[in-house]
Amino acid sequence: MSRVPGPGPAALREAAGRAASQPRLILLRHGDPAWTAADGLSIDDPGLTVYGQRQAEAAATRLAAEGVDAIYVSPLCRCQETAIPIAEQTGIEPVTIDGLAEIAVALGGLSQEDVDRYFVEAAQRPLEEHWAGWPGAEPFMDFHARITGSIADILGRHGIRGRRSDDFKLWDLGEESPTILIVAHGGSNAVALTHLLDIRPVPWEWIRFESELASFSVSGARPMGPHGHVWSLQNFNEVDHLSGLRG
Repeated sequence: MSRVPGPGPAALREAAGRAASQPRLILLRHGDPAWTAADGLSIDDPGLTVYGQRQAEAAATRLAAEGVDAIYVSPLCRCQETAIPIAEQTGIEPVTIDGLAEIAVALGGLSQEDVDRYFVEAAQRPLEEHWAGWPGAEPFMDFHARITGSIADILGRHGIRGRRSDDFKLWDLGEESPTILIVAHGGSNAVALTHLLDIRPVPWEWIRFESELASFSVSGARPMGPHGHVWSLQNFNEVDHLSGLRG
């Protein structure tokens, strides 16, 4: 039997670089939400379905094995419930950050047909109108400012602070290299990635960085010589931990 060759010097150097001590930010989307009540009408702030609870358990097992130093969570029920098994498996008490909540859309009490019609009609508006957010709801730039402000607050708690230099976004690190977990939403996490990667925002971030329920993405801080650090997207929409639930 022929022997499978091992990694070469270049692969080993790159692996060593990725394994070097550095702050990491993990963005986990909540599990499957129970959007519809028994009467068939939608709920504004749903918890998880039974399947969503299983997704949360699977995510907790994976993330606890990776190691987490701090947990921050959106105030909405689907995120709070997703964070419970992670807290149990890591022994870390989650900190609720109100600003991590998903973009506000008030659809409680509507039928699923009405909800679907609302989103279809909203998507057909002229592109410039999308900056206003969903009709009758939170403007996108208000949402964007809320999320980026929350990310700055979270990172600042760990000595990580952003600044502009020659029109680039750079980050100065503290003395520690924590792994920070944020449990939030598809839209919230997408805006966070845009901010970290210094990408010009668009009012449909959740489509540009589309993540599945209970998936997570990982960004790591990387040095830019003597100038500071930038964030590197090292894993996006990781779902391997959910494979056993789909059989």
